[in-house]
Amino acid sequence: MTTAERRLNALAVEAALCGRRPFRELPAPEAAEVLRILARRGDRLDQVAELLDVDPHVIADQYATAGRDR
Repeated sequence: MTTAERRLNALAVEAALCGRRPFRELPAPEAAEVLRILARRGDRLDQVAELLDVDPHVIADQYATAGRDR
C-alpha cells in the first residue's frame, strides 16, 4: 500500500476526540481529521487546544484551515 492509499486510523481519531490519545502522537492525516471534526462541531480553538493538550498557537493555522473546509 502506498502512502496515497493509506486509510485513516479511525480508532486513533476517536481516541484523540475523547481525550484518550495525545494529539502530538497522531500521524499527520489523523491529526488533520481530528481538527476537521472539532472545527465542524463548532468547538472554539481554546477548547480544542485544551482537549488535545497543546498550546492554541501550535494548532491555530491548522484549525483555521479545517474550519474553512466545511
